[in-house]
Amino acid sequence: MMLRSITKHSEPAQWFDVNCAFEDDMATMLLDHFPAEYTVNYTGGRECTNNFRKFITRETTPELAKVFAEWDTQAAREYFSTISGTDCTETKLRIELCQDGPGFYLDQHIDIKEKLFTMLIYLGDGNQNWGTSIYNDDHSYFGSTKFAHNTGWMTTSDSQLWHGVPKSVNIDERLRHSIMINYVAGNWKDVHQLY
Repeated sequence: MMLRSITKHSEPAQWFDVNCAFEDDMATMLLDHFPAEYTVNYTGGRECTNNFRKFITRETTPELAKVFAEWDTQAAREYFSTISGTDCTETKLRIELCQDGPGFYLDQHIDIKEKLFTMLIYLGDGNQNWGTSIYNDDHSYFGSTKFAHNTGWMTTSDSQLWHGVPKSVNIDERLRHSIMINYVAGNWKDVHQLY
């Protein structure tokens, strides 16, 4: 596991910029495992893609899951607990390959409390304005992360960070690829999503 560079921000709530989340060859390899292209009518959430979502699990993607074995260790949980200030030691790992097409947007939201830790890493080519927008508590625009290969951002449920992807991002036919890594707690009902 390697996060070569992490920059902590305290405004408008705690979040982190992440650079070089994966080894270069791993980041490139992951692009070969996204779902086939699909067309949906986006609704501001990810539930509209439920039939196409792809999770990395030991049961459904065993070879790919081996690549993330280190992320499912107690050492990894302690590492991210130390960085984030949120106790992830009693959590379960959830990894999703997110593929967003033309028309995609994500309403402003705060992650549910069960998602103690969230890291989103962008993969592949795309416009730098395809990143995630961050908002103040009054829902006014604060700033955006830049979409760039093998970079991204992370936050915790404790920080109550409002974020989303506005319709104005205007994703084109190249598709927006990212990988979302969560450490989740509590009664996570969608157990098929867990590593």
